Amino acid sequence: MTRLAWMSALALTLGACGGSGGEGAHEAHETSADYAGPIASNDIARGETVYNQICMACHASGAPTLDNLGWDPARMRQQVREGEDGMPAIRESRLSNDDLEAVLAYMTTTGGVSGELPGGAEPATSGGEGGDDADDTMDEMDAGDPAAEEG
Repeated sequence: MTRLAWMSALALTLGACGGSGGEGAHEAHETSADYAGPIASNDIARGETVYNQICMACHASGAPTLDNLGWDPARMRQQVREGEDGMPAIRESRLSNDDLEAVLAYMTTTGGVSGELPGGAEPATSGGEGGDDADDTMDEMDAGDPAAEEG
């Protein structure tokens, strides 16, 4: 989907979570240097939980999908903290900085955010390469755990 088509869809669907797209919805966005920096968490599981608790209510009910958006971490941080184009700002009192960083880590698995995770960890991708390695590791762990055979 082209950026213009995506922005048009955004303007049409944001009403579900309080926005109409507003003036300037099609303008290029300049990210503040205040939000710059790499993703500070690699806790994908925590990020998914927090995303489902805080973000999913709007993004599953008509607001734009974030899959494959590909925004850099600074752009997404600014969007979350300041809001724009109908998305309300989510303040630190509702979403801590640590939880925001975990959400960014999770969003690398959906393509919503681009970037590397701390320590060179790569985000897991569904159906992608490398998924069998995790299964092999779990099989090896289970082989040495008698309790694993009972469950």
